[in-house]
Amino acid sequence: MRNLLRSRQGSAAFATVIALVPLIGAVALGAEAGSWYVTHQHAQNAADSAAYSGALRLSCTMAGAACGTQSVDYLAKEFAAQNGFCNSSPQDSTPYPGTQCAPSLPNRISRAVQIDIGTYTAGTFTTPPAGTGNAVRARVSQQQPAYLAAVLGLTTVNIPAQAIALVQQPTKACALALGPDSGALKLAGNLSNNGTGCALMSDTSVQLASTPSFTGSGWAVYGVSGCTPSGTCSNISVPHNYFMTYANNPLRKLDTESFNSRTGNTSPSCPVQADGWKHCAPNSAGTGAYGNFTVQNGDKYVLDPGTYIFSKATIKVTGGQLKGTGVTLVLLGDSQLTINGGTVDLSAPATNSFSSDLNGVLIDDQAPTKTSNKVTINGSGLVSLGGAMYFPKVDVSWSGTTASTNTTCSQVIAKTLDMSGGGYLSTQGCAPATIIYTQVVALVQ
Repeated sequence: MRNLLRSRQGSAAFATVIALVPLIGAVALGAEAGSWYVTHQHAQNAADSAAYSGALRLSCTMAGAACGTQSVDYLAKEFAAQNGFCNSSPQDSTPYPGTQCAPSLPNRISRAVQIDIGTYTAGTFTTPPAGTGNAVRARVSQQQPAYLAAVLGLTTVNIPAQAIALVQQPTKACALALGPDSGALKLAGNLSNNGTGCALMSDTSVQLASTPSFTGSGWAVYGVSGCTPSGTCSNISVPHNYFMTYANNPLRKLDTESFNSRTGNTSPSCPVQADGWKHCAPNSAGTGAYGNFTVQNGDKYVLDPGTYIFSKATIKVTGGQLKGTGVTLVLLGDSQLTINGGTVDLSAPATNSFSSDLNGVLIDDQAPTKTSNKVTINGSGLVSLGGAMYFPKVDVSWSGTTASTNTTCSQVIAKTLDMSGGGYLSTQGCAPATIIYTQVVALVQ
């Protein structure tokens, strides 16, 4: 008995067992923490895809384009669901396409998805009361019980993930074709644009007759849904991207103005003055609109500063001279505009006293979509149009050589835009509220 008590056999094994207890616990706890990491990665993937898809929808809203019926919140949660994360308290039973959310989760496990629209500036995300902004934040989390970690006092573990996607506007554009026509922006092979360099943008696809040329630097060609023909599209000499998000339409507010309902058919009053020119006066601030207006060989017209509203009018310049500083032309009804000859020198006001929404706008053409309403601008080097020109429902043919000598700003937005010749385009000196910007979506957090 005494020898048994003095025996040391098995003591090492006993010590090893004692030492293994905390080691096994640490390994097990590490394995549990590893599972938390895996869950966090899944949650982060869901948050990233939710924020990005929501921001794509937000960019469409900011652009004023036709965006479908799904909201930012719906589309963001749809992509979170496709990564297996849906709200479980209360249960989100929305049948999102491609959802990977289980009908029910194991006991004591819950998931949450929150989508916010806000403003992201200098690394800070804020949510304005109206829910508007330039970014989408997705917050995704899973709450679950702690098992081995319970020895450390943890009863539940919350595993969060967050992502913020920002709608950026990196590039100014001087031409925007809205569509919805396929190939809304058409660039002819003999196009040789000049100006201060800016992007030409199509909210649908781009169509190239052959490779266009550009004078100077800063030019780019962008589209939303491709380009044809593919051989020419890839050989263009300026930066190009045919799968962009929609560009913003800064003038879409003009589509719903109260003055769009004005009608009339009186002729502009244009008496000859001492300088030998016929000086036309703008409409009064009340009601009414002008009818037809023609400038032809031998005519010399001056548009005095102000806003000229035309309804169901044919405005045609085929010769002669037409000039005016600080003027805005508003075309309503079935009005039609043609500049095909003559010398034209018009510029928009920086501040429009009739409506501040027209600041910097030279032409606001609200004529409805009709084949006969196609606008033609063919300058032959003698047409200077300074300011923003807006044709949201009209096809515009921009050909010949146009110049801008009275102002550096010359930009156009149209339903479709067919460009050829050597047109002048520039965003330099344009009123800030009229400038078109391309849009891209980027994850910033």
